[in-house]
Amino acid sequence: MVAKVKSGEGFYVGDICYVLSDRVYHGEWGRMHGYKDGVWEDPRSGFSFAVAGTAYGDGSYVDGEGHVYGVDAGVIGLVPLELVDDISGLEDGRAFIGGGEAEFEAEDGVFIVSLPKGERVIINTRDDEFEEDDWDEEDDWEDSHDEMGYDPYLGCYTGEV
Repeated sequence: MVAKVKSGEGFYVGDICYVLSDRVYHGEWGRMHGYKDGVWEDPRSGFSFAVAGTAYGDGSYVDGEGHVYGVDAGVIGLVPLELVDDISGLEDGRAFIGGGEAEFEAEDGVFIVSLPKGERVIINTRDDEFEEDDWDEEDDWEDSHDEMGYDPYLGCYTGEV
């Protein structure tokens, strides 16, 4: 799935349950769309958000830069800051200031978010590693994975070595 999301303020990347209002989360996305992966519009504001399921549901997942994302709804999404209802939820993901158009790509539990200022977030919620072609940063995925510390009990990367 590839989706484009626009914002005049910036974006939140993480589990959408922490930041969306109940009206949007349970009403628009849940009741109207059955909590399915995709890009969905809030008819009141006209802003859209994108969301997809992680590979293994809830837990903690680490991006390629070592940022930890708490997940309690089994999903990761891209939400324009205009739709953020609870700013305390921003601490469970990452917020990026600056408007424009961002791209959200999700496939088999791997998320790639390309933001307007050239920032890129890559979150692999699977246990396997990316193929080398999937990682075009200076540091390759294997090295960054080794630095994160895999916890077999939790079944995820903790960020601790």
